[in-house]
Amino acid sequence: MNLRGLLYPIYSKRVLPIKMRRRNRKAINMIRQRRQATVLFIVSSLPMWRCQELYDLLTLDPRFSAYIALIPFSSYSTSEREKGMNELNSYFRRQGSSFIDLSKTDNPASYIRTKLNPDIIFYPQPYQDVYGKGLDFDNFLDKLICYTPYGIITLSEHWLYNILMNNTAWRLYFPNYTDLDCAQKIARNKGKNVRVIGSTSANTFLHHSPITDWKESKTPRKKIIWAPHFSIEQDGWLHRGSFLVLNQVMIELAEKYREQIQFAFKPHPRLLTELYKHPDWGKEKADAYYQKWANMPNTQLETGGYVDLFMTSDAMIHDCGSFTAEYHYTQNPVMFFTSDLDGVKKQLNELGLAAIDAHYIGGTEADIVHFIEDVVIKGEDPLKPARKKVFDKYLLPPNGRSAAENIYHDLLISLGFEK
Repeated sequence: MNLRGLLYPIYSKRVLPIKMRRRNRKAINMIRQRRQATVLFIVSSLPMWRCQELYDLLTLDPRFSAYIALIPFSSYSTSEREKGMNELNSYFRRQGSSFIDLSKTDNPASYIRTKLNPDIIFYPQPYQDVYGKGLDFDNFLDKLICYTPYGIITLSEHWLYNILMNNTAWRLYFPNYTDLDCAQKIARNKGKNVRVIGSTSANTFLHHSPITDWKESKTPRKKIIWAPHFSIEQDGWLHRGSFLVLNQVMIELAEKYREQIQFAFKPHPRLLTELYKHPDWGKEKADAYYQKWANMPNTQLETGGYVDLFMTSDAMIHDCGSFTAEYHYTQNPVMFFTSDLDGVKKQLNELGLAAIDAHYIGGTEADIVHFIEDVVIKGEDPLKPARKKVFDKYLLPPNGRSAAENIYHDLLISLGFEK
């Protein structure tokens, strides 16, 4: 490692945060002098896009110019990147939103800097090396960097609250006061840049009229979502591993309950990439598996947004972090599948613990069968009051405004645009 590499950890911990505060003050002063700000939203995945309402608010205010730039995650396979960009292109055309697809641009970072020249950049992920080609936030340190999670954070981990972006970004727009508490305890900057705004998906869950997109059935069927996470190895990062345990089990259960249950396979967007790389799977097997879910008479494959899917379902089985909280917007029964509940709970924050305690817990096929037959079909649901408690305490946005309205309000105050 060269000298610069050796010194960078010290620089990022002690020097960079001070530099960023100075640069942020300079950027804000320039915006206040112009009375105008250009905002850029980097968008990489349709299921992770949560700022449509905020974008719409900004476009209605002449003091803001808002842009959407489509940039795929660098870790995704070529086919996943193309599929993701096609989904985003179609979505924004339907919305009537202006956007720029930079997925095939030779130097998207240069395009952003020279053509768009934003004052404020919203990132959908806070991690390094996610986008490639000089697109990480530390290549735009003269800009006001913002981050708002696409989901609700349920973990209490250093890699969520004490990473470089979180300690140096201008604003972290977090969903919950639990996040502020975690940042104050864990982050090096004690969460000074955190603003609690509510979940960016709350308004959609609470006020959107969901579209039913389940397969038609001659007889009524209960609708169950299966949503496996991408961390599929038992000894890997997050060590969830449920997909490798359940992939054939869920097919068999779909066949067993074909007259009673409609199943929706809602994999994490990154799961397909992980399966392509897995020695026991690969592209051909993974693609065939996904296609089977799309084609069975009582199953369907869901790879896009999930709000409508959640709100028109009857139950869910999963092992995902943010879904642990977000599915409680439906107040429907939900099972978390794990063979290591104690290990999972060690990683959770206050909200995560409350949310998972309102879940039925499964670790075997028999547990899932009990959940399907007794809880979903028969309606024997003792955890219903616990889910209502989580909803009331943690899931409603603060200040009587939506998350987007809270962000917009903070921007107006912080930039000196108060009405």
